[in-house]
Amino acid sequence: MKIATLVKTGDGPLWIIPHVLAARAAGDQVVVLLPAPHHRDSRVARELLAQGVEVLESPAPCRGAGPVAQLAGILRLRAMLRELGVDVVHYHLYASALAARLAALGTPITRVHMVAGPLYLDNGLIRRAERVLCRLDHLLIASSGDIGSRYAALGVPEHRLRTLSYGVDLDRFTPVDDDARHEARTALGLTADEFVAVCVAYFYPPKRLVRPGQGVKGHEVLLTAWARFVERGGQGTLILLGGGYGEAGEHYRERLRTWSATLPGADQVRWVDSVTDVRPYYAATDINVVSSWSESYGAGGEASACGVPSVSTAAGGLPELVDEETGWLVGLGDADAMATALREAAAARRTPAAARRREAARRRAEALLDRRALSHEVVAALHDAARERSSFPGGPRRRAAVAWSMRAVRGVTAVAPASVAPRVSPAPGAASARGLTAAPPVTLARSSIQAAVHGLAAVPGAGRVGAVAGRVARVAWRTYLLRTDPVRYARWIGVRLGADCRLIEITAATFGTEPYLIRLGDRVGIAGGVRFVTHDGAASRMRRRHPDIDVVAPIVIGSDTIIGINAIIMPGVTIGSDVVVAAGAVVMRDVPPGSLVAGAPARVVTDVASWEERMLARSVGTGGMSPRRKREVFLERFAGELDAGRDDAPVCYG
Repeated sequence: MKIATLVKTGDGPLWIIPHVLAARAAGDQVVVLLPAPHHRDSRVARELLAQGVEVLESPAPCRGAGPVAQLAGILRLRAMLRELGVDVVHYHLYASALAARLAALGTPITRVHMVAGPLYLDNGLIRRAERVLCRLDHLLIASSGDIGSRYAALGVPEHRLRTLSYGVDLDRFTPVDDDARHEARTALGLTADEFVAVCVAYFYPPKRLVRPGQGVKGHEVLLTAWARFVERGGQGTLILLGGGYGEAGEHYRERLRTWSATLPGADQVRWVDSVTDVRPYYAATDINVVSSWSESYGAGGEASACGVPSVSTAAGGLPELVDEETGWLVGLGDADAMATALREAAAARRTPAAARRREAARRRAEALLDRRALSHEVVAALHDAARERSSFPGGPRRRAAVAWSMRAVRGVTAVAPASVAPRVSPAPGAASARGLTAAPPVTLARSSIQAAVHGLAAVPGAGRVGAVAGRVARVAWRTYLLRTDPVRYARWIGVRLGADCRLIEITAATFGTEPYLIRLGDRVGIAGGVRFVTHDGAASRMRRRHPDIDVVAPIVIGSDTIIGINAIIMPGVTIGSDVVVAAGAVVMRDVPPGSLVAGAPARVVTDVASWEERMLARSVGTGGMSPRRKREVFLERFAGELDAGRDDAPVCYG
């Protein structure tokens, strides 16, 4: 079998190399496609060429090119894949996925998308587009359980979805003894007794489409947390290991460095550029810190393999790696909770509890991140996908029929082709019916979808095509409800809702993969980014020994409860009535009625009655005003605070 591995850059994704070498060891021919100049001048290309792997210039994706140039590059990539005689195209990173999907569409080439990180899925527009585009993948390999759950919520069927991490070289990243730790500290100019924390991450500039103005690795949050750690009496050294990613990343890094110089504890922060070997830093550190807004496992994987506990945000797949056994988990952007976790880590670094955390971190890495075994499983998955594709019933004719059915029901107002649409004579008096009340838009939209499906089903021998059309119609209907009536959408997927619930900016991922296990009382409010998790994805690490294991539990929310932005509700949790769940909270235990909880894991901070008194004292009294009037009042009221700030200063979180 011949495999083409496509990735948009040669700067960073060294994790493709084990897959390439494992495929070659299995007897496959492998060619790696990188855009110019990365196909020659990049670390990935140099290491692959040194191993004797063929590396070619990929005509797509073209960074910085316009739509016409991108399309031309995709057409050239299509011709290139055919000329190479590729059986499987294995692509990583989202720009590569878009190019490979289109380039191989309509060819016998099997398309396999391996998702390195979930950042692009945080953008609502991309997420809606991906609901359709992910159906072009014959197999999707998620690098964390979180990514797998997100794509399952987008409609990827179980037989086309695998969860396999990129993994870590467990022979290379290993725990060290006290002598090796002392030697590493001496080499880095650190004392034997000081508290050391390290964050290993590139400085990625803020993205325009995802969390604009915020660096994806959350360095602002970490620097703010470190300042609060020092203000509360903490002492030690924070090592920020990583350079800027590209020119924009370097500018962003320097801007942060200038801003943070005025914060408490700035003299205890070391800024270290990127290095080829991070192991000496893990050997010297007491704690690894991951402050990301979006992540798969990130640097937490290598730290765990080295037996280093982590203080981590509850982003993406990190809760699968970091918990109370292996470190400290805090809410997204919660600098105060991160400072508290750093203080606890500093106080406990020489205790038996710290030793237990180090051992647990290594065990977790061995269970989830064995790169050698995972690489062979990825190659086996590529072979399985190619075999399943080659045995596709009906061959090209069936695929053409499926494509036709998708065109027949595209959009929420699709109409069956004239040749198969049912002929309906107008009812008597229809021309004079303008005075009657029109049918609701939701009814019309659903009727249009149903008309297309019923018309398609009327075609002789089109039963299979009709089934596919029905599935596409359901996706269209689900998308329409998400945009127009989120409460009705929630009921449609099985959530049990009381009266007068408010669901703000919900997505297909909000209620997870078992929405029928979620019950909401009356007048429940849910903000954007909230996630209900009814199953424990960490149980998957035990499936090799216990194939049938599945940990699932319902979630019950009482009446008059508000759940803040980006909060996560874990399996089996019951939240009482009159509760406020703060933004970014990770609720892992039951919450008593009338309380306010915050943090990760969430704890009771105060009672709702006291919180309401404080809210009334802070109220600006504009609740009944129009948005335009509010703007005028706010600008006048807060003019002093707004004018006093620096325009170029990064925002402090938490």
